[in-house]
Amino acid sequence: MHRQDDAQLHMSPIPEDGEYSLESILAEYGKGGRQPAQTQPAPAADSSPEPVPAAEEHVPATQPEEITTELPKPAKKSKTRKWREKRQDTAEFPMIRTAPAEKPAKPAPPPPPEPEEELPPDRVSLKHVMHDTVDAVLAENDDGILEPPLTLKERLQSLLPRGRTRRKPRQDTEQLWAEPERRPPEPEPEPEPDSDEAFRAEKRRAKHLRRSLTLVSVPVAALIVPAVLDGLGYMPALWWENAMLRSGVPGCCLLLVVLLAMDVWQYAFRELRRHHVTCQLGTLLLVLAVAAHCAVNAIGGQTEYPPFAATTAVLIWVELWAMLLHCETRREAFQLVNVGGEPPYVASRTDAGVCKQKGRLSGFYRLTDQPDPAQRWQWYLTPLLLSIATLLSAVICLKGQCMDRFLWVWSAHLTVALPLSLPLTAALPLKRLQHRLTRGGSALAGYAGAPPLSRSRQLLVTENDLFPTGTVAFNGYKVYGEERIRMLSYAAGMAQTAHSRLSPLFRQQLAAEGGFSARVDDLRFCEEGGVVGTIRGETVAMGSAYFMRKQKVALPHDLKLQTGVFLAVDGVLGAIFVIKYQPSRNVEWALRALRRAKLRPVLAVRSGNVTPGLLKRKFGVDCKPVYPNVSARLALSDVMEQQGTIPHAVIYREGLMPLTETVIGCRRLRSAVRIGTCLCYLGAAVGLFLTYYLISAGSYATLSPLYMLGFLALWLLPTLLLSGLVKHF
Repeated sequence: MHRQDDAQLHMSPIPEDGEYSLESILAEYGKGGRQPAQTQPAPAADSSPEPVPAAEEHVPATQPEEITTELPKPAKKSKTRKWREKRQDTAEFPMIRTAPAEKPAKPAPPPPPEPEEELPPDRVSLKHVMHDTVDAVLAENDDGILEPPLTLKERLQSLLPRGRTRRKPRQDTEQLWAEPERRPPEPEPEPEPDSDEAFRAEKRRAKHLRRSLTLVSVPVAALIVPAVLDGLGYMPALWWENAMLRSGVPGCCLLLVVLLAMDVWQYAFRELRRHHVTCQLGTLLLVLAVAAHCAVNAIGGQTEYPPFAATTAVLIWVELWAMLLHCETRREAFQLVNVGGEPPYVASRTDAGVCKQKGRLSGFYRLTDQPDPAQRWQWYLTPLLLSIATLLSAVICLKGQCMDRFLWVWSAHLTVALPLSLPLTAALPLKRLQHRLTRGGSALAGYAGAPPLSRSRQLLVTENDLFPTGTVAFNGYKVYGEERIRMLSYAAGMAQTAHSRLSPLFRQQLAAEGGFSARVDDLRFCEEGGVVGTIRGETVAMGSAYFMRKQKVALPHDLKLQTGVFLAVDGVLGAIFVIKYQPSRNVEWALRALRRAKLRPVLAVRSGNVTPGLLKRKFGVDCKPVYPNVSARLALSDVMEQQGTIPHAVIYREGLMPLTETVIGCRRLRSAVRIGTCLCYLGAAVGLFLTYYLISAGSYATLSPLYMLGFLALWLLPTLLLSGLVKHF
């Protein structure tokens, strides 16, 4: 039963015949606007409403059905009723029920309205009812949800000048996919300086470092000599008894070394601003400990424990030398680039192996400025070694209740925790390798260029690498029943279309005889070592003798030519061109070096004459080259004609030797740096263990500055030997 507050019923006069016509409907609803309501006589006050039949009762057939319009309730509804309204579409839209004229329906009449609040008697059109219903639904969906208040953290961040960020609105619906993270745009790298500018800057810096190293050498030598004489017992008695001489003089010399080596401290603080702890910063900590020990001994008059000023000064000298080596390495590379200009080739790494591609210089300067693995290991292991040295010193002094010797014990542990080979593990091998490569016409882009070139065990080589310009000569030709100019024109056209390395020889000979290259159509390469094309409707084949036999072309019986080029027209031999290949000493050395280094060359050649058998006959070296099929050779040859993406190394000379030196040198450089770094930190660990054991055992005489210098120099020897292996191969 519906109540009166839900809808108001408007009754219209019922036609006598029980049918509805268009005029009666228009009279009821009009043309969409409001129509005056028909007046009805008001019921008497004492009259009671007629009884309403139940829903299951039927209305007599003589009584026609009324047109009923239910207006929606404009007030808001509670949220608990929304799920019910989704099933009842008729509850939100007006319902019009009509009965057909022939067979009138017999629905139950609506319940009588209970008059609680009398509504205006105006009629409402169906159009306005629909609009009011939609507005009511939209008003119900607009719940007016307030945004949750800001948290205390967000309020504090909004007070900061950089923390005023707009809060993300919460989504009412479920997110169906994860939004990609918006990373801030990477800053554009600074433009690289000009090659001449970079060379001059490194030259000035190298000159400054060399002058500083020369000045530092004087006080360092003044510290080493007394330390050696003191350890051997050749110093006078005054030196042993006077604390100012035994501790004050070394302390003053050490401060002089510190003042002259300002480049070391500048580098240490520059790396510290980048949150990197290097051996230079550890050296500064060692200087503070040794200087404090010298001051305490000089003031207190103690001569029992000599300071480690000599070892600290030698460590500063080695770090300054390492900086000079790094600067000299870059100076030599930039000097070659400045003289040679844009490089013709760069060494690149592909999936098939290392090869030479067309040169580019962009990115070479940035690669030379990247840190090597020895520097990156310092960022993590140097703080660990310094912490262990400090912890062991504290344990010894607290356990033995000898805090008066803490500075001496601490400086002894810090000295062995920072070995002399630590700054040289990458600087010295790289300098020696760069010096050799520069003399051979190539330059490595720092240590960053070495790992990509050292990971592959194959080298892609072409005819120009194996037989550079000047080693291949045109030694005449013979024509069989054809015109000389015509055969030479066919051969030049075939070589030019196939991009053969012999094309310049044919063009030069053809220009000398006054001819022009023929146009070739439908060129295709054959697996047997030749090419087939169409020239002026004739089928032309050109290649080696083996290729001609496979094409069933008759050759002379007394033919003994092994490196010739044969030309056939429509299956008939037309000409034989004699090509002479001369071996080069540099290429022979490169092939032997590749065999010793267990590297295999891959023949990415287009000529059918350049085969593994030819290399063995000409050079006498069985380097076991890889000879792929013709499609792979063509693909690799096209890759080598492209421009390199990253200039790991720039090459300015022809031939196989510069590329071989670069690849083998990179492999040895990588191994030397790895082994040297491992031995360096192994020496530091062994030194910490021995120092802790000797001090705990009370053997203080074995920890003299002389013995400490000998121990550090012993662990420096492997780095020197490994750097020599990089240079000599």
